[in-house]
Amino acid sequence: MSVTLEWFRELVTTDRRVRELADDPRRVVGVFCNFVPEELILAVGAVPVRLCSGDADAATASETILPREVCSTVRATAGQVAAQAGLHGRADLLVMPTPCDGKKKLASVLAAMRAVHVLDLPPRKDSPGAKPFWHLQVKLLAERLTALTGQRLTRGNLRAAIELLNRRQAAYRRFLTLRGRGLVGGADALLVSQASFVADPAEYTEQLGRLCDELDRAEPAATGGPRLLLTGAPLIWPNHKVIDIIEAAGGRVVADELCSGTQRLYQPTEIRENSLAELLAAVADKALLPCTCPCFVDGDDRLNRLMELVDEHRVDGVVYHNQRLCALFDIESMAVGQALRDHKVPLLTLQTDFSREDMGQLRNRVDAFLEMIS
Repeated sequence: MSVTLEWFRELVTTDRRVRELADDPRRVVGVFCNFVPEELILAVGAVPVRLCSGDADAATASETILPREVCSTVRATAGQVAAQAGLHGRADLLVMPTPCDGKKKLASVLAAMRAVHVLDLPPRKDSPGAKPFWHLQVKLLAERLTALTGQRLTRGNLRAAIELLNRRQAAYRRFLTLRGRGLVGGADALLVSQASFVADPAEYTEQLGRLCDELDRAEPAATGGPRLLLTGAPLIWPNHKVIDIIEAAGGRVVADELCSGTQRLYQPTEIRENSLAELLAAVADKALLPCTCPCFVDGDDRLNRLMELVDEHRVDGVVYHNQRLCALFDIESMAVGQALRDHKVPLLTLQTDFSREDMGQLRNRVDAFLEMIS
């Protein structure tokens, strides 16, 4: 096991970052979804942490404040905030985008406990009013963050934050190239992505560069087993059971199209002009326009991206993960299935939640799928 890879694993699976931030005087801003421009948080001297949770115990504990028939991610996140657990208890402000009804109402539930800023999303990205509406939402968030920290947002500090995260993105693109050569498994790749939820961006970029150097010197593992693309609803630690089952059965997850995985770090911010207004517009556009979340009315960009990945990584099949009670990804699975049939690519759809009760059923379905495409 790579020593550097263990750094990423420790960040995801232990309280290391909680301890690091315990005596840090900076404000901590908890975010939910990739729609929140982290560049703004960094530019005003605060620390961004993504607080979406995959903890089954927290999901169960949340049933005192949320109905049981709500998606597991929303319930787990609410449970962690209510319990003041880890970084959920350290955050000075929670920024909640509105990609689904669950998160809209979660914002109102959490507002009774903590300071919450709601970041409204347009229903379509290409409608005439979408971009002005979204740019205004990002500007309002910048004002809230400035009030939180007392540090003015300037052209210089915003550009520095953009360049910092662009270096992180470039390092991650290099990592994806090495992943494509079979030098790291899908489960480890997901841990690397999710370490960025809480890591200091500069340290993360440095450690990722070291990991890439190590991988560059390594020999690819012996190939074998079908090449798979994982897509659908996010897998968030510790709920990695779907990818663990796939790889234990002999499948190789060579690529993913998850907002908790590759999608999070893939896109750079394109700087067009150096004024503060244009830099704000650039970070707003990066957070919205490349996103393939099914929360938008039109989903063609998601289908196009999936087909690009299928062809680029020469996959033998696609596994679509849907979280129970998530209407967005459930409805989207129909269009994805049709597109893959047209492309003559086998598809396995798995619907599950955070419980462990369906492990046997999931293993049987994955085994059958891998046998079929082998």
